[in-house]
Amino acid sequence: MTAQAPLAPPGPGQDHRYRHAIERYGPDIARFAMGYERDPAKRQELLQDIHVAIWQSFATFRDQCSLRTWVYRVAHNVGTSHIQRSFRAADRISLELDAAELVADDGADIGLTERRLDLQRLLTLIHRLGALDREVMLLYLEDMDAAAIGDITGLSARNVATKIHRIKAVLAAQLGSKE
Repeated sequence: MTAQAPLAPPGPGQDHRYRHAIERYGPDIARFAMGYERDPAKRQELLQDIHVAIWQSFATFRDQCSLRTWVYRVAHNVGTSHIQRSFRAADRISLELDAAELVADDGADIGLTERRLDLQRLLTLIHRLGALDREVMLLYLEDMDAAAIGDITGLSARNVATKIHRIKAVLAAQLGSKE
């Protein structure tokens, strides 16, 4: 039995890659975390977990895929773990859409408020999807193509494209029935 050497301490390459990744994808990752967690405080914790995992992951990153794919793969894995922990802990508190609509933002104009409500409706519907379907749609909404989503989730690009098409039809039907 051989003992494994501990990971080398983080080098400047790891810190540099992390800073570069967050400069490029930080806002995207924050938006991505919204798809995994509704509660703002828990979302902030999730986002911190994602940042730590991204930084740690650069100790082993060897340019085997694009930086964007790597960052989303790490975020996807952390988000999936977060959801599994949430279900096990049974501590999810959901905000009903009707209650969310009653909260008024006096500083926002009606168009911005309508966009926020539309986004909230869409996220509410996405939260109701199964875990894999939700992850595929969140990545799709981040403007990732089927091949990149497949790299992140482990599905084939064709399977991803089929899932996206079917989920979009279901979401469109549900959004249409709400109006």
